[in-house]
Amino acid sequence: MADHKQPPASTPPGVCRGRLAEESAGGADSPAPRACDDRPVVLSTHGLTKRFGKLVAVDHLDLAVCRGDVFGFLGPNGAGKTTTIRMIFGLIFPTSGYAEVAGHRVPGERVAALRHLGGFVEVPAFYPNMSARRNLRLIGSAGGDASEGRITEVLDTVGLLTRGDSRVGGYSHGMKQRLGIANALLNSPDVIILDEPTSGLDPQGMKDVRELVRELGKVGTTVFLSSHLLHEIEQVCNRAVIINRGRTVVEGPVATLRPRDEAVKVMTGDQQKAFETARALFGAQGVSWDEGYLVVRAGDEGVPELVRRLVADGVAVRAVVPAVEQGLEEFFLGLTQSSDADGGRGEPAGRRARQPCAAWAASSSRSSFNGAPTSAGRVCWPCRC
Repeated sequence: MADHKQPPASTPPGVCRGRLAEESAGGADSPAPRACDDRPVVLSTHGLTKRFGKLVAVDHLDLAVCRGDVFGFLGPNGAGKTTTIRMIFGLIFPTSGYAEVAGHRVPGERVAALRHLGGFVEVPAFYPNMSARRNLRLIGSAGGDASEGRITEVLDTVGLLTRGDSRVGGYSHGMKQRLGIANALLNSPDVIILDEPTSGLDPQGMKDVRELVRELGKVGTTVFLSSHLLHEIEQVCNRAVIINRGRTVVEGPVATLRPRDEAVKVMTGDQQKAFETARALFGAQGVSWDEGYLVVRAGDEGVPELVRRLVADGVAVRAVVPAVEQGLEEFFLGLTQSSDADGGRGEPAGRRARQPCAAWAASSSRSSFNGAPTSAGRVCWPCRC
């Protein structure tokens, strides 16, 4: 299939464009985002779009992954994450736009691009009657010259060296996921793509895989991590994009995706009177409740004044402690709960902008790499920016 440059896509209504997203939205000839500093962009998408009939699964998606990133690809089930990954690997063709891996466009230069990629889509597949070592030897021979030394090295990296000669059919689900990561690393690719690698794991398995991804990031491996688990992205990634209905909601360093609130939790001898005092000082929007505590968004200068006013009103102040900073999960949920909603998928942008977020959900389906269908729901995802 011939490649065709796509015109730059305008930002759809309801999409939050962070600094990085704005810099990378220039279409086919857009420069590397400044957030990469002097690091090259090793994986990017340009106006990437996939339609299945009337359903728009991926909608003019632009993103850029820099060398050395542990990049989070975050969104609810049905947001278009696996469809995007399938297009990056060249497993399905985009309706328009393209991906680029180490300077090679997909689908036009798929074979050359795949030399720079490793990873798996949804569930890694192996021959159950073979050992892990023999599976890696067989798969590695198809993609390059995987030496015994390299096989031993990747098994050691993922913590499977002592089980390398065991049949994969006897592995736990978590061990198979780690073997999938070993296979992704086998030919030393520029980028490894992991599609929800902790899916279906028990807490210990999740912890093991996350620690492994963190270690890969520490040694400079570029990781593209797809997940619908917000705390997972927060724990292991340095940069991330949040998508919904196949479109970018917000993109940038993970630290900047987490809003910071200078709030304190207050416990007094008379919480109702304290609530009235705080509300008089900071307004109704500045005061809320959290398990019996008053949460007051007072700022550094407002806290001493609040305490003085409470004492003057005869309220005994028992505790004033910093409120826990709002995490990425609260931010994520705040986006989904906003009343400033964005409507149906696949409709003209102007119509989407005017529709409120009704209580709707439309089911969609996607086929996994091994042909097992999974169901996923579309959610109404507004954005308050």
